[in-house]
Amino acid sequence: MNTMSMIIGAEKTTGCSDSWLEIVNPATEEVQARVPNAGARDVDMAVRAARYAFEGVWGRMIPSDRGKLLYRLIELIEKHTDDLALLDTQDMGKPYSHAREHDVPMAVEFLRFYAGFCDKIRGSQVPCAPDKHVYLVREPVGVVAGILPWNFPLVIATQKLGPALACGNTLVLKPAEQSPRSALLLAELCLEAGLPPGVVNVVTGLGETTGAALVSHPGVDKLSFTGSTEVGRIILRAAADQIKKVTVELGGKTANVIFADADLDAALGWTLLTSCYNSGQICTTGSRLVVNRKIHDRFLDALTSRMNKLKVGDPMQPDTKLGPLVSREQFNRVKQYIALGEKQYSPIVCGIRAGDLSRGFYINPTVFDQVDAGSRIAQEEIFGPVLSVINFEEEEEAVRIANQTSYGLATAIWTNDLSRAHRLAARMDSGFVWINCNNYWVSPIPYEGHRSSGIGVDMGMEVVESYTKLKSVIVNLDCAPHPWSAS
Repeated sequence: MNTMSMIIGAEKTTGCSDSWLEIVNPATEEVQARVPNAGARDVDMAVRAARYAFEGVWGRMIPSDRGKLLYRLIELIEKHTDDLALLDTQDMGKPYSHAREHDVPMAVEFLRFYAGFCDKIRGSQVPCAPDKHVYLVREPVGVVAGILPWNFPLVIATQKLGPALACGNTLVLKPAEQSPRSALLLAELCLEAGLPPGVVNVVTGLGETTGAALVSHPGVDKLSFTGSTEVGRIILRAAADQIKKVTVELGGKTANVIFADADLDAALGWTLLTSCYNSGQICTTGSRLVVNRKIHDRFLDALTSRMNKLKVGDPMQPDTKLGPLVSREQFNRVKQYIALGEKQYSPIVCGIRAGDLSRGFYINPTVFDQVDAGSRIAQEEIFGPVLSVINFEEEEEAVRIANQTSYGLATAIWTNDLSRAHRLAARMDSGFVWINCNNYWVSPIPYEGHRSSGIGVDMGMEVVESYTKLKSVIVNLDCAPHPWSAS
């Protein structure tokens, strides 16, 4: 069995607790590796290593030199593309071709954007009075704790590492217990690239123990969490107790709104992507198909016809489109939602099951038609390839349905009416509004959830505010006593 160590400071370590987590391959249900189940003492050592690096060489480094080290890291990631992609495939079940051709290049794109960002973080001057010189400085927060989800392990690790390090912070990452190994390899590559020990640390373990110890550690200055809304609430409460800076990117229930005048062929292709990519395990998955009644039958027939051509199976096969779900727990959760939907609606089960799938957490794309917009399957985040189809007649009804959820992460709108597109974009209460596309997100575009989908910004230049603190410096140019003090 493959055993991987944590990275704390300059050391590979199995930790102090002599406790282990078994990593199960979701395609075979076989234990393939183990990683340390870190305790509070391990977390403390990682935070202390990050603090030492922040107050030492990393904090004094010329910003452009930090960028050079990140560029060196990028070279190593590209060199290890196959290894990183394989780890994510084996850990969480995504097709290897997707991990290699999408995830690793996206991780590289994130890091390249922020490597070039290191020496471009600037303050400003505030005009106040002739005898006062006031300037604003953006300073690093300090030690950042990044807590990762299991659905895009490498991508979201770099999404946190890039801006944290570019702004001059140091980092302790806690990957999800289901998919930790690409983050561990990433930390090894950081050391190989020449990043000073302690700048990037990775501790592995359960969320309720290792994650909780990291969240509550007084040496952590900022928390950056990506995951479920339920856990996000717990983290926000813990952050409030210690007044920590916090960013939480949480769940979603994206409405994919199709108007009758849309380019239906393009909408079909993108709807297929947003419904089934990563087996529906994406927070921005368009799991609510809100389609105009005039085109409902034609669009649904064409969509299910295309879904029926998708191969569900071994994620190592190049033509596989849907691999297994990440775990038995997630498999059971999705099956429960499907059973819930079956009480009211007849499921349309799609896809081609390739090979013997008696082992592994495989679920075919499943469509429920004519769904009530207020039903649980249309309101709650399922995180699987389950699609609820909801009809609408008029534009006003489409807006109401799209916003009829506690989440506010993303909305997609399909129309060839430019006026309608902009009019609706202004009315959608979500951080992303895609028009005639969906699930397009790259480094320069800021990413912020509304309502129950999060607090704070990821990505874009705006992320600087999340990973820095503002200092105002007021210089009195006239040293005469203040009039108040005159006798």
